[in-house]
Amino acid sequence: MSHTRWKLSRERKADEGCAESADVVAEREQIRLALTLGQLVHDRRVALGLTQSALARRLGMTEDDVESVELGGTLPLTADLLVRLAAALDVSVDLHVVSDGRNTVVFEERAA
Repeated sequence: MSHTRWKLSRERKADEGCAESADVVAEREQIRLALTLGQLVHDRRVALGLTQSALARRLGMTEDDVESVELGGTLPLTADLLVRLAAALDVSVDLHVVSDGRNTVVFEERAA
């Protein structure tokens, strides 16, 4: 059986002329950004040799809060959270927000 012909439900509906509401599209984008940010936080924390507990102390959060961020469960993303993450992980955070919904978030290590 070839799975290459399978489509997501939203793809089938789009083919049938049904479009998602703007609210659904916006929420999907927030989720995508949260998942991307979570992966960036996890990767940087591991690269620095920090535990979730140590990062939580740096952020003034609980370990459960850090886990939630890393799993992409922190919505909505706030400027305060991004500033705190930048300081705790010693990175600059670049968030590019564009009208077509292809938003990006990137960490860059600070030069020594």
